[in-house]
Order: sequence, then C-alpha cells, then structure tokens
Amino acid sequence: RTILGGLTLVLVLVIRRKRLWPRASLARWILPLGVLATTLTFGTMFAGPAYIGAGLAAVLGNTQPLIIIVLAALFLGERISLSKAAALLFGLAGVSLLALPAWRQPGGSDLFGIVLALGSAFSAAVASVIMKRLRPGEDLMSLIAWQLVVGGGLLFAVSLSFEVSQGIVWTGTFVGILLILALAGTALSTWLWFWLLQRAEAGRLSLYLFLVPVLGLFAAMASFDERLGALQAGGVALILLAVMRAMFKVRTESAAPFPARATQAVRRMQ
Repeated sequence: RTILGGLTLVLVLVIRRKRLWPRASLARWILPLGVLATTLTFGTMFAGPAYIGAGLAAVLGNTQPLIIIVLAALFLGERISLSKAAALLFGLAGVSLLALPAWRQPGGSDLFGIVLALGSAFSAAVASVIMKRLRPGEDLMSLIAWQLVVGGGLLFAVSLSFEVSQGIVWTGTFVGILLILALAGTALSTWLWFWLLQRAEAGRLSLYLFLVPVLGLFAAMASFDERLGALQAGGVALILLAVMRAMFKVRTESAAPFPARATQAVRRMQ
C-alpha cells in the first residue's frame, strides 16, 4: 500500500515533468521521515490492537493532536492558546466517548500494546513537525513519495522477517481495495496533509484529525447499517465542537483588521 502510494506520486511528478529527487538538503531526510511517517506510524498503528482492546487503542492513537500541539510549541514557536487547549480537551473527550463501547468489550491491556498505540501517534506527530520545519516547497511531493517508498520497503522487510506469509489471492476485490487504500488512503491523504502543514499552524490544523473517527463512524453506518448510540452521538458532538472552535479562531484571525494582523506578524517574527 505505501510503496504503491509512493510510486504513484513519482508517476505524478513524471507526468507533470517535475524534479523526481528532492534537493540534497532534503534528500537526507528521506530515511528518517520514511521510518517515522511510514514504517513506525503504519506498523504500530495496525499492530497495537492485537495486544490491547480496540477502544483503548483508538483513544491512545488519537492523542496525535495533543503531541503535535506540544511539539509545535517547543520546536516551531507556536503558542498554546486557551482556545486551542479547550478545543483539544473537547476533541479528546469526544474520542473517548466514541471508543467507550469498544473499551467495555473484553480485551487485554498489555503494556506493549499501549506503547505501540502511543508510538503510532508520537511518530506521526514528530514526522509532521519535522516536515513543517523543513519547508520543502516545490520538493514536497518528491520528498513525500520517496519516504513512502523507503518506509514501505522497510515495513515490508520487517513483515518478511517476522510474519509467516499465507499467500495473497489476487481477486478483483482485493486489487480494488488495495488501489483505493494506496491512491486515496495513502498517496493523496499523505500529500494533502503535509501540503496543508506548509500553509497552516500545525497545532491548530492537528485538531481536524479528530474528525477521522467521526468519518469512520459515519462510513460504518452507511456501509453496515450501524446505529448511532447516545454515547457516540455525544462523542461526535464534542468533536464537532472542538473543530468549530478551531475554525472560529482561524476565521477571527483572518477577519482581523490589517493593523492587528500586521502586529501579529511582527510578534511572530520576533
């Protein structure tokens, strides 16, 4: 999935006649980003639920906005405002409510599984902050493409070393799902996330990640006729409130008079 997604982005670069390999100052980050954003993030994300309950894995995996906000404050100079903190708390509370039904089901709480779930959120957050700090500009797509290929290759090597292959049945359904995951779920979503990071504050943008479990819930409702319970409805409401707070803050800043915006820009430069 990740290798195919990365090669798809390389093909896009070829079609657009863009440079296939990022400049030297960025190329040295391909391996670190591949390990963080692809190998560790995807590997721990899917391995975690094998050791802990799905509910706990969902809550811990969705702590990524919290980690990004803290790292952005430390390394990008972003401010943790009261509005951002409130939105973060609403989002974490909403995710907890969404995961509560699964949390109540029988499941382990193995320490290794907890480490894996938190590791997924941490590695993805670190990769996001690094990419934000690098500011790759026109080399963004090539950097994303090759880190996907390298990180996916490492993940494939780990799979060959520790897993017993049962063989793949290349049915039309399997190929179709693989293409959807590789093209839309990996290539497009990864590029879009890092592209947005170059244009918005990392901490505030991370709050929109709380929408991921909400969209997954609605997709399950549409595909499997699942019903929305009271706890899930409350979780969705809290998450939407968190996102609305983030959107309201952005719109307020955008609508500020020119002198106010100029003053804010000067303060950020200082």
